[in-house]
Amino acid sequence: MSKTKNALGGRLSDMDLRLLRVFREVVRAGGLAPAEVALNIGRSTISVHISDLETRLGMQLCLRSRGRADFKLTPEGEALYQAILDLDGHLDTFRSQVNAIQSQLTGTLRLVMPDDVLEIPQLDLPATIARLREQAPQLHLEVQLAAPQELELEILAGRADVGINPLHSHRPGLEYQPLFRHQSILYCSANHPCAKADQISEELLTEQELAAPSHAVLSGAAHLYRLFPKRSTANHMAARLAMILSGCFIGFLPEYLAHRYVETGVLVPLLPERFYYSIQNAATFKRSAAEHPAIKLFLNALVVRK
Repeated sequence: MSKTKNALGGRLSDMDLRLLRVFREVVRAGGLAPAEVALNIGRSTISVHISDLETRLGMQLCLRSRGRADFKLTPEGEALYQAILDLDGHLDTFRSQVNAIQSQLTGTLRLVMPDDVLEIPQLDLPATIARLREQAPQLHLEVQLAAPQELELEILAGRADVGINPLHSHRPGLEYQPLFRHQSILYCSANHPCAKADQISEELLTEQELAAPSHAVLSGAAHLYRLFPKRSTANHMAARLAMILSGCFIGFLPEYLAHRYVETGVLVPLLPERFYYSIQNAATFKRSAAEHPAIKLFLNALVVRK
């Protein structure tokens, strides 16, 4: 592809910015097909946008095929992606400066939380919200719940500003502020066959059907999930708990969520000295938005119990 000079010379148009955004999301997702959800457009349309951007810039940005594994950036594509991240940072800085001019913090702060957020003993979300409202009474809050793998995608796609979630992996472009750890253990309900067995063995447990998330679990727990060939899907914690309480499945739950059910004899831990793992939880937000006043205010307002 021949190079043209000043392909984006002068002022950027709305079309130029849209094409850059499409390219950014494709890189973040690792391919055209995975980017369909974040962009909410079809793969063929994404491909046309990337081709248009390459034509406008006069350079090839990526080597792509139908699959994720074959997607690869060219050196020019790598350089452009870094330039887009820099642009995002400048825009966020601009927004922060505008907010700082105002006498009171206004606008909208979009929070995304795990669906069992009120059960987490280390986190007092009501107190956090109260402190936010006291310090920024004109700040509009939007609070949504999501499964861990959805939470980070909501932030990357720009549909949420900051969230709290189990730290499974470090995604490019996101910043993680560690908060607290919790432990998850394998459980069954009191009416599950395992709860009534005379002797519980690892072999008996791994023959049971596991209620498990569809997404990849953190590396510290992956070896445990691989032991269970029979699985049904439950991405949200509330759904997983319901499946386990049905007596038809076993599954891993945070100790804080299972505690009251264990105390009343409704749930039974299964070989907890063998089937357990620990998770770090973190506040998560875009690296380019780290200096945004509303996000900084939220992080300062977080009420985390030791």
